[in-house]
Amino acid sequence: MHAFLLEMKQIDIAIHHFLTDYGYLVYILLFVLIYCKTAFIVLTFLPGDATVFVSGALVALGELNGWFLLVVLFTATILGDTQNYWIGRIGRRMTSKWWLFSKNTMQSANDFFNRHGEKAILFSRFIPLMRTMIPCVTGYTRYSFEVFLTYNSLGGFLWVTLWLGAGILLGQIPVIERNMAISIPVISCIPFFPPIVWYIMKSYQRKRRVDKL
Repeated sequence: MHAFLLEMKQIDIAIHHFLTDYGYLVYILLFVLIYCKTAFIVLTFLPGDATVFVSGALVALGELNGWFLLVVLFTATILGDTQNYWIGRIGRRMTSKWWLFSKNTMQSANDFFNRHGEKAILFSRFIPLMRTMIPCVTGYTRYSFEVFLTYNSLGGFLWVTLWLGAGILLGQIPVIERNMAISIPVISCIPFFPPIVWYIMKSYQRKRRVDKL
């Protein structure tokens, strides 16, 4: 099991070898990887952005079918997030008598999703860690499944399209193709930039308000 998880964790730099060894079974492997990453919070360490990016690069090289891959990855992420939602929703029913969270905490979570639920579901898809936490928390707060499914599907489609498209476009650049081992870690760090920038801006705004007092 440990060997399997280790191999899956490194799939973003070994997809080409999977394709060579298993042929078109690589589509199933990619489906399982993205599904597991989005369906189980404990597997959030599995590569997501980089995997889709590298898959796009292989599409650019003519080794994978781009349209079929888009359907596979989109289906995997939507099914995974949907399962994650229901894990949270069923989990609340099972733990309601244990008082894991205070009433104030639950009220704050409910208030947050009532005000920002749609945006949180949509944009969390592009933020590491949050993309696996938000579906579960959304279900735990009993947020509308119909609304969740709508905005999660939109976010999932944008996420897959963005990274797959980036892989197809950038994968055709010789310097990136030749240095994929270096490009992948750099690409993997990109999703961390928006929350970091947001945090810096918020800190700067708070500091300015304090200075004006």
